[in-house]
Amino acid sequence: MPDTWNGRALPTRNPVHEDIHFRVYDQRTGQLLSFGSSNVLGAVAADILRTRDEHPNAVLQVIQYDGPAYR
Repeated sequence: MPDTWNGRALPTRNPVHEDIHFRVYDQRTGQLLSFGSSNVLGAVAADILRTRDEHPNAVLQVIQYDGPAYR
């Protein structure tokens, strides 16, 4: 059964496993709050949610980069 949204079938797509390198900033202050690399989108989402919980007054800005923070 295809995925549907608002009664319309979404096209069939294949999962990808590519590295996602990201940093999480407080948009208001520019402070770096977290960073990471993963090939699992759920792990990225979990880090963003953890960062939100640790910094409840921050306005989160997540930026994807072309490589890891450390080599």
